[in-house]
Amino acid sequence: MKNNTLKKLSTVLIAIGIVNLIAAVIFVLTLPDTVPVHFNASLVCDRVGSKWNGLIAPVLIAIVFPICLLFEGKGKNAEKNAKPLTIFLSFIDIMLIAVCWFVLFSMKSNITVGEKLSNNFDFLIPLITGLMLVVIGNYLPTVRQNKTLGIKLPWTLKNEKCWDKTHRFSGKLYVILGLLIIAATFALKLCGITTFVPYVAILLIMPALSVIIPSIYAYNHRND
Repeated sequence: MKNNTLKKLSTVLIAIGIVNLIAAVIFVLTLPDTVPVHFNASLVCDRVGSKWNGLIAPVLIAIVFPICLLFEGKGKNAEKNAKPLTIFLSFIDIMLIAVCWFVLFSMKSNITVGEKLSNNFDFLIPLITGLMLVVIGNYLPTVRQNKTLGIKLPWTLKNEKCWDKTHRFSGKLYVILGLLIIAATFALKLCGITTFVPYVAILLIMPALSVIIPSIYAYNHRND
C-alpha cells in the first residue's frame, strides 16, 4: 500500500472524527445541564457535572488523527508500514468512538450520585479491547523497524533482528491475550456478573501483560 493511499484513508478517518463530533454536539444539546460524569468500578455514579464534559472525547478523536498525519510517510520503512499503520489507526478510531458513545449514553441515563448505571453494555469496552489486540497481533509481525509504530524499545531500535523476533513473538501473544479477553468477557456475562470490577481487572491485567512480556522477550534477545 502506497503512502498516498494511506493519506486518503487517514483523511476518511479525520472526516469520520469530525462527523462524530458534530453528532456528539447535537446529542449533548438534548441533555439536561447537569448529568452523571463519573462512575466507580461498580458503575455507581459518584459525580455529576456539566453536560459539555461529553464533548471532551469527541474533540480528542477529531484531533488525534491529524496529529498522527504529521508523522505519516516519514522515517525508516514508512512505505512498508503504511498498511499496518492504517489498520491500527482505523481500529483505534472505531474503539474510541464506541467508548465515546458509551459515555454519552451513560450521561442520558438520568441517574444521580449513588445510583447505579444499567450494566447491559458493561462488556463492550473489554470486548472491543480484545478485538483490537487480535487485529494488532495479526499485523504486528509485518511492522518494520521504525520510531513511530510497533514495540519501540532501546533493544529493538538498535537491533533489527531483535525487532523482527520481538514483533513475531508479540503478534502471537497479542492474539492469545485478545482471545482470552473476549472469552473471559463472555464468561463473565454468561455467569451474570453484575459488578464492573472483573471487567476492569481484565482491562488492566491483559494489556499490562502485552507490554511486560514483549519487553522481557526483547531484552533477552537484545544481542541476537
